[in-house]
Amino acid sequence: MNIFTHARLDALERSLDVSFDDKSLLELAFVHSSFLAEFPEVYPESNERLEFLGDALVGLVVAHELYTRFPERPEGQLTQMRAALVSKEALAQVADVLKIGGYLILGKGETETGGVERESNRANAFEALIGAIFLDQGYGAAREFTLRVMEQPIKAVVSGDAPLKHPKSLLHEVSMSRGYGPPVYKVLNQTGADHHREFTVEAVVNGKPTGHGTGGRKALAEREAAREALKAMDVSE
Repeated sequence: MNIFTHARLDALERSLDVSFDDKSLLELAFVHSSFLAEFPEVYPESNERLEFLGDALVGLVVAHELYTRFPERPEGQLTQMRAALVSKEALAQVADVLKIGGYLILGKGETETGGVERESNRANAFEALIGAIFLDQGYGAAREFTLRVMEQPIKAVVSGDAPLKHPKSLLHEVSMSRGYGPPVYKVLNQTGADHHREFTVEAVVNGKPTGHGTGGRKALAEREAAREALKAMDVSE
């Protein structure tokens, strides 16, 4: 059972460079609904309500920052940039940089089916974390933290160094538009211990292997496979 100890909470606060007055909010941000379903007596609720709050906060902070930072950009461009920055894929990448996936409190079934690998779980935990910071310290602190950890993604999207669409999302759109149906991702190989795994994934489009990728997470390998598939299909990101 993955329950936070005081030492683990302290370590998490240090890694995030945030100090909570109510540490139960920080802990709650990582409680997945699957854990609550299996152990309803341990926590009063899952992180879903915090995620709901954090989702709104992240959207507001990013929209306000883009509006203020780029007064010359038209609404359409700002909307595209915001959508790229607050997508589940993008927020999961921020969560990976913060290394918060390992703090997720998952049920046994969710753990066994690769719950930590799911982008949605990591992105939701990040949004719940923002919601927790807001409730504990107010909007100013939540805004400061959000901008601090999202500064690099914002710069990358603005400069064009990062695509406005995630490779998997773009590959899905292209595959569907060409009448191929949705792409399929197959794990070809998995090596290493639990704490240092490497996945090799194949992207199959229209029944044909089209791209391959490797990564320390299945999601990362899938993203690289999608990127290679897009190149093979002569699609620019």
